[in-house]
Amino acid sequence: MTEDQVRDKAGKILDFQDTETAKSGVGQITSFNQLGFKGVKDRPDGWYLPNEKSFPSIVLETKSETTKLNQAHTDELLKNIKIVSKKYKDNIGILYNGDHVKIYKNGNFLRDEDELKNKEYYLSIFSKNKIDTNRIYKITARINNNLHFNFGIKNLYHRMVFTACALVAKRYGSVLIEGMNYKTFHTSIHTTLSKSFEEARNQNIKLDILLESFSSIKMNINENQDAIDDFIKSVCEISDNINSDFWNGEDVMAIFFNEFNRYKGKSESGQVFTPDHVTSLMYKIIEVNKDDRILDAACGSGAFLVKSMCNMINEAGGNSTTKAKEIKQHQLFGIEFDKEIFALSCANMLIHKDGKTNIEQLDSKGEEASKWIKEKDITKVLMNPPFENKYGCLEILLNVMDSVPRDTECAFILPDKKLEVNMSKTKKILRHHTLLKIIKLPNETFSGTTTSIFIFKSGIPHKEKKVFACAILNDGLETVKNQGRQDIKNLWPNIEEYWTDVIYRQTGDDSIQWLDPKENLSYQFEKSSFNLSMFDFKKTVFNYILFKNGADINEVKNRVVDFVLYDKLDKQSSKLVELIKNKKNTTDKDDNIDLSEWKVFKICGDNDSLFKLEQPSPRTLTEYIYDGDTPFVASGAFNNGIEKYVEVKDGELLDKGNCISVSAIGGFSFYQKNDFIGRGGAGSAIKLLYSEKLNENNALFICTVLKKQLAQYGYNDMLSGTKLKSEHIFLPVDKKGNPNWLLMENYIIDIIKQLGDIKDI
Repeated sequence: MTEDQVRDKAGKILDFQDTETAKSGVGQITSFNQLGFKGVKDRPDGWYLPNEKSFPSIVLETKSETTKLNQAHTDELLKNIKIVSKKYKDNIGILYNGDHVKIYKNGNFLRDEDELKNKEYYLSIFSKNKIDTNRIYKITARINNNLHFNFGIKNLYHRMVFTACALVAKRYGSVLIEGMNYKTFHTSIHTTLSKSFEEARNQNIKLDILLESFSSIKMNINENQDAIDDFIKSVCEISDNINSDFWNGEDVMAIFFNEFNRYKGKSESGQVFTPDHVTSLMYKIIEVNKDDRILDAACGSGAFLVKSMCNMINEAGGNSTTKAKEIKQHQLFGIEFDKEIFALSCANMLIHKDGKTNIEQLDSKGEEASKWIKEKDITKVLMNPPFENKYGCLEILLNVMDSVPRDTECAFILPDKKLEVNMSKTKKILRHHTLLKIIKLPNETFSGTTTSIFIFKSGIPHKEKKVFACAILNDGLETVKNQGRQDIKNLWPNIEEYWTDVIYRQTGDDSIQWLDPKENLSYQFEKSSFNLSMFDFKKTVFNYILFKNGADINEVKNRVVDFVLYDKLDKQSSKLVELIKNKKNTTDKDDNIDLSEWKVFKICGDNDSLFKLEQPSPRTLTEYIYDGDTPFVASGAFNNGIEKYVEVKDGELLDKGNCISVSAIGGFSFYQKNDFIGRGGAGSAIKLLYSEKLNENNALFICTVLKKQLAQYGYNDMLSGTKLKSEHIFLPVDKKGNPNWLLMENYIIDIIKQLGDIKDI
């Protein structure tokens, strides 16, 4: 090819043509002077110059196919880059001869490539971490408060849907200007949602559902002009942050979910959304590529689909390529059961200019979903299904893997023990599918539940194969107040690269295990020996005294920390400094109590066990509308297990006091002196332990032991009555080998004396 032919070819591949947002083209007759660089007569071979000068520019230099690229050609390109850099801080230089590509970033050589790609591929060089997530969190918080208090939208999901629809409308050209009254503002969003998708609506009913969701939201207040202006300003600012040329697949909608969910009440059903860095890791470890057909059958906010879309399009060469359109229309598939969440997942895709992704509102464990999946020729599955058994977590997994083609790689996020505590269902899964890998995630990844990534191969029975397992104990993220865990020190990219390599090679890290599926289906940590210290008992007693005196334990903790660390900074002990500096535990092994003379006792279930087990009647806190004086005891960790004080229903029998309540989550155990209402039924219902020998003091002793013994139970493996009947505890004994109730009582009395008078806290 001649230089002219190479230049024309490059212009088509790069998609260099003038738009409303940029001057772009190729040729040898256009000078920089004509392009707005006054007095500069030099002529570039190709250019992309955005109207917004904060966006990066592209300069092209071409040579014939027979010309070997040399330093003189590079110098010519660098001269043009220098010219453009007077107006554009960021710029890409491309040297191309039809066969070879040299790429320069801000005048510095970046890399050689064998193939020229669409301009968006080169613009994406500057796209990493361009979305200011912290700013989006702050704006979202402002939007939430505005809609809640100034517009009177009380429903959490309605606030999210309203915001999402406004963002979609803004991305598709809706005119939103401060000063608009409510009617004009609302109509502008509705009209854009209606007209912009007129053609697409015939192809995908999701657009109607989104519009329906928006139309159903009613404002209690709509005459507050300041509130309207603030909402419009906030939406416009977020929209500006989510520019398609500067987006790296971050799940923006998840930011909304996380922020809005901070305000949900305990009675509102919550959703678990996948952190962005986890979606990125899962995408990489199952080696998704631009030709894959991706399924997420519990898509929630659409995190996996959004991440896949971004990465696949980048690999294809950018958003304007034919392949990008194919990816959006034919390679991304999602299912979401919840109608409102479904609308939001649709909105998430639409915000990123995808109007045709195949997302359906179906029950992922049903026959209709199975039939739908079988038609899609899926090649990879990425999912974070609902953890609770009531949603049919493992049924969803089985239905998905039964419905995709044989040898499909499927990555699921599940609670660590999910497969082990549901063995009948797990055996059914393994009869038809192979469990390849288990990747333990840091405990902090999902609040209240420890999780792992489970990777399966569909359609191939597991048989006797051992399972690769490893543990990512630290992802580098830190908790930011009101914004969740974030990679504020930018540690995750290197951590991700390391673990992607380890998981691919199945070697290279000390945490690696090879599990026998007959014995274990979760990552195995070395079990620590049971121990107790004086500190454990002091903590129990102290918290109980605080409860009796009406003090808030968390408030006390904060005040004590402030006092010790700041008010008395000059008098800090060296021990405290060392504890903080070296992240030491608050107790030493030397403080452990000698348990050699203690004996094991069965907690409940038999005639010779310590306690009689009783369970409260089936009931939840939502049944009690009115505040009252009767404690409602549930599976909490604080305030003696009391969630709220309520008014008793007519004729209702209370649970008798002088017992120990045991939480189904965390094994938290509390002495209940007075009669109360206990959380009953399935799931997180509490268990009650009664004994004629029980009193306030020896109960506090036993509560301490029970809490240590039962701490392993969590959301993914709750403590049922059956499980409690199989548990044992260590207790001190008298000369006859029976529990020494008097010793336990006196031990607690001594601790109370040591603690002194804390009634005024």
